[in-house]
Amino acid sequence: MWRGATIDNTNITYAWGIKDSSVFAPTTITAAAAAGATTITVANIANMEAGGKITVGSAQYTISSINTSTKVVTLTSALSAAAASGASVSCPYYNSMLGASWACLTSSNPRGVTAGWTTNEITITADAVLNFETFKCAIKDTDTSAGNASAGKVVCDIISFSDMSDPITVHIASQKGFTIKNNLNDVDAKAILYRGGEELDSAGTAYTYTWKLWNAAGTTVVRTYTGKSITVSKADVTGRGVLMCEISK
Repeated sequence: MWRGATIDNTNITYAWGIKDSSVFAPTTITAAAAAGATTITVANIANMEAGGKITVGSAQYTISSINTSTKVVTLTSALSAAAASGASVSCPYYNSMLGASWACLTSSNPRGVTAGWTTNEITITADAVLNFETFKCAIKDTDTSAGNASAGKVVCDIISFSDMSDPITVHIASQKGFTIKNNLNDVDAKAILYRGGEELDSAGTAYTYTWKLWNAAGTTVVRTYTGKSITVSKADVTGRGVLMCEISK
């Protein structure tokens, strides 16, 4: 962080983040939910996505689906404890300095970054960048001495990296095709990876495959799937759907 023509590295706090569209700002529960319930109703669903992580009380869950009209969030597992109306709901990767859509990098959430999560220099390994990745640094001035007009202010910068040394291409294949006819068939899909014309990870164990099924308008994630090969149920598609596969390591 520059202050005038000088680098300032005293009385400041650093936070580093990686682009992640499923990271949302804290919100609250608007209706009490009993222990064992698999749904909660929240005040704000902005940035929430199926497959994203959510913390209710002290427990962490995975989002299964979101009703954008009622703001009801369905979880993949039942609540381990009751949640009162007004209780806080958050994303475990959210950081107020970085904001929504950025996952804060920490020792428990390194995402391929091996050091420097709270300093002015991070170490990014090759595994952190699969073809393309974007990082953000946020710096907060914590100097509250008299006369410091920038006390408490946060400045940010963003940088993106492209891995051009070993680009990986993804091909999505289906033996049954991508059309549901007369509501009679499901759709199978398989992600096939290539590098330099040769297939990678044929067993599906070297990478993590996360699939998102979007509605026809591309505004809502209807369902998420994991694995190299998946089956999209005909019940999950209304009219049309858009299937996307994200691959990480």
